[in-house]
Amino acid sequence: EPWNWRRTDRSWGWTEVRSVRLLGPPEEDLTPTLRYLHEDGNVEDRTVMEVRTAKPISPGENARFAIEWDALIPQGHVGRAGWVHDYHFIVQWFPKIGVHWKGEWNCHPFYPWTEFFADFGVYDVRLTVPRDLVVGATGRLEEKTPNPDGTETHRFVQEDVHDFAWTASRRFVERRARFDGPGYPQVDIRLLVQPEHAHLSDRYVEATRIALRSYGAWSAPYPYAQITVVDPAWGSASGGMEYPTLFTGGTTVFAPPPLRSPESVTIHEAGHQFWYGLVANNEFEEAWLDEGFNTYMTAKAMDHALGPMGWGRRYFGPGGRSGWPVVAPGVTIARGAERLAGIRETGEVDVMARPGWAYRNRESYWLNSYGKPALTLQTLEGLLSDETMTRILRTYARRFRFAHPTTEHFIATVNEVTGQDWRWFFDETFFSSGRCDYAIEAQNERSRRIEGWAEGPDGRLVLHPVEGGDRDDETGPRDSTVTVTRRGEVRMPVDIAVWFADGRRVAESWDGKDRWRRFRYPGAKVVRAVVDPRRRIALDVDPANNVWVEAEGAARRAATKWAARWMFWLQNLLELHTLLG
Repeated sequence: EPWNWRRTDRSWGWTEVRSVRLLGPPEEDLTPTLRYLHEDGNVEDRTVMEVRTAKPISPGENARFAIEWDALIPQGHVGRAGWVHDYHFIVQWFPKIGVHWKGEWNCHPFYPWTEFFADFGVYDVRLTVPRDLVVGATGRLEEKTPNPDGTETHRFVQEDVHDFAWTASRRFVERRARFDGPGYPQVDIRLLVQPEHAHLSDRYVEATRIALRSYGAWSAPYPYAQITVVDPAWGSASGGMEYPTLFTGGTTVFAPPPLRSPESVTIHEAGHQFWYGLVANNEFEEAWLDEGFNTYMTAKAMDHALGPMGWGRRYFGPGGRSGWPVVAPGVTIARGAERLAGIRETGEVDVMARPGWAYRNRESYWLNSYGKPALTLQTLEGLLSDETMTRILRTYARRFRFAHPTTEHFIATVNEVTGQDWRWFFDETFFSSGRCDYAIEAQNERSRRIEGWAEGPDGRLVLHPVEGGDRDDETGPRDSTVTVTRRGEVRMPVDIAVWFADGRRVAESWDGKDRWRRFRYPGAKVVRAVVDPRRRIALDVDPANNVWVEAEGAARRAATKWAARWMFWLQNLLELHTLLG
């Protein structure tokens, strides 16, 4: 029960509403009408409540309510909020009003892996805390008032946001910077960093600037005057979380730049300000419109500003997120490539477009909210062009700022900007659980010659003798075929590039609808063939079968050389794993 706050397990928290009043005149106590709603049939759930006024509130009429509540903040080793040591991260801590959307109240119960949905408002919040705490919060600090009892009251105000979060700690080291890129509104950056991570402050700040610059160019500029970056304490589960004008990053003491920590999480969480924060879709029902869009733009921003991400592993740390880093020299990860494994493993479990609580398991939710929509948008960019994709995102982000759009709004925007009907693309991706996989192979055969009786140039029968010698002789003219196969259910148009022994190169195209397509080249020997040579189809789950290379001559020698080097490196890596792990 909420009042039994001395229980041993401190990882649970609660919010208890004590009263709800409709302010007058006349004033009306609505507390007796309070009841809990159970849309999913779980009668034990107490995360959605409603109260009813004696009279309806007419359209255009204003009403003011006063809510009193108590909240217990849990220990923050698990979950997304709470305290660890003297670090406090306070979120989802007050009764949040549902969204009146599509003509009715939209307010779903709490689910452990979904995000939330709320409407915009003005927050004017006073926080009274011990005077030696450094405080960060949503919005701008309007005033700070010392109190006789040794506390201090901080007043934060922010318009046009849909949530309020705050944090406090004695250990925060404060760093300030500014983003003032040409053509962008000026933004004050406030970084609250743990002392052991202070040497990474410049990287935190620069990553925040990358997000403000990139997302501002590809969607719409950040409209608020400030943004607060929070480096969470060791042991806290609050890392990598987004709230209006405030977000958490996360890193370790040993952070080699190729591993992109703290850059990756900082760009991603700062990027949420543009989708979760400003476009504000319903993340209970269509999480991909925030998480998927943001994951797509995070990878794009990092690739543009920092180049490909390196590959490595950490040892002697829990969960692979801390410990001593070991970076593989010269090994990089192509944009989006790290997300293909998830589609190969669980991509066929669920159709992507479904409510967050309706996926089979947590892994399916993560894949269909983050990885698959990100690769889908990258594929759309590949098919349309970077310029067209930017026009689509700008139109969508600016038209639907503060508007809670849906997937259908985005599809309509794609069709409008391109002047074409792209519904087929989303049927193959958003509304499908199929895999995308195209493969290619080639075959070279000795050119066939006429043998036996056949008509000559004058129409008379002529005997063509059988040639002597070895029929498997590799010399002489060749006939070649290249076969492209669609191994998955998803159908996409693909390009094909073919190289010949005489140095020529041809380009082909295929709509990808049938199961296979064959291309014939009489009198030519194919030495290399590639389907999707520009990697436009980022959703292709097996890029390794997109390339065919003749295993002869220089190609064979190069393969042997690099395979030997790779096996030597792999042997050393496995020995290192054995030693450390």
